[in-house]
Amino acid sequence: MQAAAKIHGPADEAYKIREMRLGANWFFWVAIAGVANSLLIYFFSISSLFFGLGMTHYIDNHFTFDGLGGRFVTGLLANIGIALVLAGFGYLSRRGNDVAFIIGMFLYVFDTIVVLGYREFFAFGFHLMALFFMFKGLLASRRRYDPSVE
Repeated sequence: MQAAAKIHGPADEAYKIREMRLGANWFFWVAIAGVANSLLIYFFSISSLFFGLGMTHYIDNHFTFDGLGGRFVTGLLANIGIALVLAGFGYLSRRGNDVAFIIGMFLYVFDTIVVLGYREFFAFGFHLMALFFMFKGLLASRRRYDPSVE
C-alpha cells in the first residue's frame, strides 16, 4: 500500500491537474478562433479560414452581410453565443467536471462532421488536433479520481 502512495505523490497530482487544464484550455482556443474567424468574414469579406467552426460557417453562409440590417447582427451574435457555450464548457472542464469535457467534445465532434461536409480539410485537421488535446485533458481528469485509468 505504501508503494502505491509513493508512485502517486503530490507532484504527480499537480501534473494531472496541469494536463487536465491544458486540455480544457482548448475549448477557449477554439472559441477564440471561431469568433476571430467570424469577425474576419463579416468585416473583411474573407470567404473562409482554416480555424473556424463548422456551426459558425453555417451561420456565416445563411446570415450574409446586407448592410447594417438585422441579419448581420443576428448572425454575429449567434456566432458569439456559440463561442460562449464552448468557453463555458472550457470553464467547467478546467474545474474538473468530466461531464462538461464529454459533452463539449461530443458537440465538437458534431462540428467536425459539419466542417468535413463543407470540405474544409485544413479545418478538419485542426479539429482533429484540438479533439486529441481535449481527450488528453479528459484522461488526465479521469486519472485524478480513478487510478485504474493509467
